[in-house]
Amino acid sequence: MIKFFRKIRFDLMNQNKPSSSSGRTQKYLKYAIGEIFLVVIGILIALQINTWNEERKASIQELNLLENIYDDINYNLDRITIVFIEDSIQNYRNKKLLEILSDTQSKYDDSLQIYFGTMTRYDVFSPRRTAYEAIKSRGLELIRNKGLRSRITELYDEIYILNELVLDLRKDIHLNSIDLLNDRFLTLDNVQYKTPINFEDLKSDQKFFNSLSYITAESENFLSHHKNMQTQTEALRALILAEIKKD
Repeated sequence: MIKFFRKIRFDLMNQNKPSSSSGRTQKYLKYAIGEIFLVVIGILIALQINTWNEERKASIQELNLLENIYDDINYNLDRITIVFIEDSIQNYRNKKLLEILSDTQSKYDDSLQIYFGTMTRYDVFSPRRTAYEAIKSRGLELIRNKGLRSRITELYDEIYILNELVLDLRKDIHLNSIDLLNDRFLTLDNVQYKTPINFEDLKSDQKFFNSLSYITAESENFLSHHKNMQTQTEALRALILAEIKKD
C-alpha cells in the first residue's frame, strides 16, 4: 500500500517538474516530507495490524478457556445434583426413623435395615477445577467481562471452598457416630444394611435418639448448602454460555 502511495506521489512530482535550482530544492523537500509521512503511516498501520492480531489471539484464548470452564461447570452441576438427591433420600430415611422410634406401637421390619445402615453415610462432591486453575495461571484478566470474572471467582474460591468445610463436618459426624452405632447395631453383609441388636431398647434409648435428631438437623443444613451450590452453579453456567455465544 505504501508503494502505491509513493508511485502516485512520484507521478505528481514528475508532472510538475521544476526547472530552477530553488524549484528542485522545494521538490526534494516535499519528497523528504512525503517519505516521512509514508513511514509514519506505515508504522501506524503495522501497529494497528499487530494490535488487531493480539486482540484476536486473546479473544480466541478467552473463548477456549470459557468453553473449558463451561464443561467443568456442567460436570460439577451433575455431581451436585447427584449428591443432593442422595442427601435428600438419606434425610427422608432419618426423619422416618425418628417417627418410627417415637411410636411406642411400632414394630421392627427388615425394610428398615437400609434406613439404619445409611444414617450417617454421605456422598462427596469434589468440584472439578482444571479449567479454573488454568485461567488463574494465565491471568484472570483474560476474561474481559469483569462481572463474569467476579462470579467465576466467587463460585470457586468461596462457595466451593465452603463445601470443603461442610465435608469436614460430615466426616466428623460420621466418625463420631461409629462407636454409638457399633454398640447398637449389627452390620450385615452389605455395609449399607444394619439391624438393631434390640429394637425395643432402641426406642427408649435417649442418647441414640438425640444423636439421630442432631444428624437429621445437620442434614437439613447440608441440603440447603447443596441447593445453594446448585443454584449458583446453574447461574454461572448460563452466564458463561451467554458469553460464549456473544463471542
